[in-house]
Amino acid sequence: MVMNSKGFTLIELVMITIILGILAAVAIPSYQRTLYNAEVRTEKAFANQVWVGLESEAQNRLMEDGTESWPYNPLITIKRSRNIKVNLELGIPNEDNEWQFSLDVDGEPAILHQRPNDEIYYYEYDSTLFYLAEEPILYIAQ
Repeated sequence: MVMNSKGFTLIELVMITIILGILAAVAIPSYQRTLYNAEVRTEKAFANQVWVGLESEAQNRLMEDGTESWPYNPLITIKRSRNIKVNLELGIPNEDNEWQFSLDVDGEPAILHQRPNDEIYYYEYDSTLFYLAEEPILYIAQ
């Protein structure tokens, strides 16, 4: 009598399932960290783009009026952007990847950004002191 065994035993299938579960448990948090870090880098790159726009606007005003100044709303310096929503009205963003300017974030003007995880971060802004924060701060609604 010849035994023809083709296929996997139940034990082998259970072991493969356990190994795949362990790999997923290690890989998923790493992937989420990578996505979060990419979002932070993109956000900072946009803030730097706003800074460059503010400096360019200040130079233009210096050439035209003889007075160097930054605009009241810093987001007006963004001419075109891809995959980024820029809302020029005052307020708090309510859509993923939206940027908005507000005059009353902890009593100060700020540029706010809503990340895909629905957290809102802001960069302090002062047009009179030529100041735009380099690091974001988590916005907590009052």
